[in-house]
Amino acid sequence: MVETVRRCARSAWPGLVVLLFFTGSVTLTRGPYLQSVTATSAIVIWRTDVPGNSRVDYGVGDYTYSIELPDPTLEHVVTLTELITGTEVAYRVSTDGVELASGSFRTATGPAQSFSFAVIGDSGIGSVKQYAVADQMVALDPHFVLHTGDVVYPDGQAQGYDPFFFQPYQALARRAPIFLSLGNHDYHTQRGQPYLDVFYLPHNNPANTERYYSFDWGNAHFTALDFNTGPAVDQLAWLKDDLASTHQLWKIVFYHQAIYSSGPHGHEGWVEAKRQLLAPIFEQQAVDLVINGHDHDYERTLPINDVVYIVSGGGGASVYKVEPQPFSAYAETTHHTAFVTIEGCILTVLAIKPDGTVFDATTLTKACPAPTPEPTLVPTPSLEFEWPVFLPVIWKAQ
Repeated sequence: MVETVRRCARSAWPGLVVLLFFTGSVTLTRGPYLQSVTATSAIVIWRTDVPGNSRVDYGVGDYTYSIELPDPTLEHVVTLTELITGTEVAYRVSTDGVELASGSFRTATGPAQSFSFAVIGDSGIGSVKQYAVADQMVALDPHFVLHTGDVVYPDGQAQGYDPFFFQPYQALARRAPIFLSLGNHDYHTQRGQPYLDVFYLPHNNPANTERYYSFDWGNAHFTALDFNTGPAVDQLAWLKDDLASTHQLWKIVFYHQAIYSSGPHGHEGWVEAKRQLLAPIFEQQAVDLVINGHDHDYERTLPINDVVYIVSGGGGASVYKVEPQPFSAYAETTHHTAFVTIEGCILTVLAIKPDGTVFDATTLTKACPAPTPEPTLVPTPSLEFEWPVFLPVIWKAQ
């Protein structure tokens, strides 16, 4: 996009104004995309081909507010604050006065409001199927997205993020924040450093990193984990505290490698060891739903000690054959997204193919806490008089 800027220059001759025309250009090369949206804040990121300042105009219904960062940069990161819970926010991004893109998003809902989110995993190859799944998610219009890992194949390389993530999800990421977890392929390059460089995720763990984190949306608590290394004792301790300290009605955990899977990875030697570590925590802390990827298929387990496990690894890479195990309620080899809605005490999961076909559905319900009774107002008795009224007068002697 080319912008022509008019500037006036005074000549030495009185009354003569000379118009000078300066032509400059700036091109959007990535984004905008949304990250770490909460009930009251959001991060908007975009990239340009030349350094420039960063400006976001935003508001509910119109562009009432503006934030401008004057320092020239290629990576534009602007945090919007003082937003209102459960509202739709319009925004547009500009660099050096050139409007580059616009969109809208929804802030996190309050506990009494319903919301939806989509799930994908094992996506990043830029395939036709990846684009088809992305288009289906755009049509579903979720409030946000969970990604179960393997964002960029084969090795999470920096140069793969534009063709394998930002381009397929351009429309989606402009509308809905994507909360991600690290996959084993993402970890191959510098322990996931390119992933950490491009995403702006919550960093509320003791190490102050974005490798694992948690956030709230509506009446649900979400916890993202990273088990691409060893026992992760610190992470397990944090996980217990995180789940124990939340007062949200629903508890949902997501990360890459499943501990219950009928796909080929479900038979590997590490599975049982991780199951012994994690399943007791999920059960003791009353986790409702655990969402994974790693196996390129879809699977939903029967409730296992009151926990339902879902594998959603059909985001775009080649799919795997599944051989359903006794714990499996449904399994299928297919590309898909899982679409979850939460309405108070009811959580519904729909597994949806790129053409919109719903091939699995389940509903979880919880006992809703009794609503707080409204205080009873005792009417104040009123006195009615008929006029004239004669009241006794008492004189006090001085």
